[in-house]
Formats: sequence, structure tokens, C-alpha cells
Amino acid sequence: MTNNTPTAIDATLHHRNAAVTAFDKVRAQYEVAVLDHVSARIRAAFPDTTHLTFVHYSRSRELDLRGFFTTGPDGTQRQILDATAGTPALDLDELADDLTEALAGLHSAAWSAVRPDSVGEGQWVLDLPPYDRAARIAELARAHHPHAILLTVDFTDDPARILDLASADIAESGDTLAEPVQALPHRPLWPAETERQIAVLATQIRALPHLRAQYLLSVDGLEGRKAILALPMPTQNEMS
Repeated sequence: MTNNTPTAIDATLHHRNAAVTAFDKVRAQYEVAVLDHVSARIRAAFPDTTHLTFVHYSRSRELDLRGFFTTGPDGTQRQILDATAGTPALDLDELADDLTEALAGLHSAAWSAVRPDSVGEGQWVLDLPPYDRAARIAELARAHHPHAILLTVDFTDDPARILDLASADIAESGDTLAEPVQALPHRPLWPAETERQIAVLATQIRALPHLRAQYLLSVDGLEGRKAILALPMPTQNEMS
């Protein structure tokens, strides 16, 4: 006789939901890992590449590469490679296949690195992840809050949101935290583009177990959606 009591049903639902959560984490890890591998291969051939453009076909979920670009210190962009012309330095078809796989899911974690292309209609831009995501977040945050050391990130929605930040109290030689600064509608922590970039990199850190363990601490349980992101400690020059 089959036991279909509510207790048994609840228990199996719990295990099912736990399996879905575990599967989603592994899938996100794979998607961002593919993104990192593609980025490493591109930079090995063209070290100055900061982003690439592509066309994505929603029906087939496939993509075609269009070009590799670099962004200068003044924000100007320069094309490094016309991907439609090909290059012996890289197997562009293989790169396109890898990115197609990484971006296949509608909610793929790799889509966090993608934004619409403001120049080419119907094109997308994929920003290659920095070598050190946490260091880049610290750089972005400290451009507006020079002594920031902790960020509270809410991953409930996509994109993630930065709820507040805590800074080292330099009057106490960095041993204490100043009162956290909350993000408010009328008083954002930084410009919208800075928020977008930080949220993207935080999402990618969360997807990779080695980075998640190093930089993120959940504040509402193991499966919580809020976490403290610890920034690399500022140098003496930054603290002064």
C-alpha cells in the first residue's frame, strides 16, 4: 500500500526542491565557467579585448560573432577583429558554439555579462569578465566610497541589488566599521551604470564556488538570497 500521507508528500517535495536548487547552482557554475574559458582563449590571442559583439537568434538560441573590441582609458572603443572575416589565431566557430551553449538558457547566469549594443541594431555586447572580479568591484565601489569594505547584495531579483555598504572607520585605523550607507531611491550609492557593473560581477562571483566561498557570506541561511560581499582590503594609499 502506497503511503501518500501529507508528511510523505511534503518530504518528497522538499527533496525535489533541494535537487532543483542544487541543479540550478551547478548549471550557473557551468555557464559562468564557460564564459571564463571563452574569455581566457580570446585574451590569449588578443590581450586587449574588453568586449565582443554578437547577433543572437531567439528561435534557435544560436549566435554569430561580429567583432572584438577594446575600450581605452577615455572610454573610446576600437575594433580589434572583424569576426565575420575570421582569424587563424582562434577557432571562432568553436567560440560561438561555446557561447551558444552558455547562453542557451533564458535565465543563464552568463547573460549577466551581456547588454544591448547601442550601435548595432539587433546586436548584443558581451563584456569579458575582469581577471579579478572582486578587485574590480572594489575599484568601482571605492570610486564613490573610498573606504568601502563590505557590500550587502540582494540576489532575489535579476539583476541583483546592492542594499548598502559599510566602510572602514579610518579614525580607528580600520578596526571598526562606520555606519552602513543604505541605497535609497533618492540617494543611490553610485550611478546606474556602476550599479549594473557591480551587480553583474557579484552575480558571477555567486555562481562560482571558489569565489563564492572566498567573498560571499549568506545573511539569511544557506539558500538565502542576501549575502555580504567582502571587498579586498584597501591599500595604505587608498586608506590615506
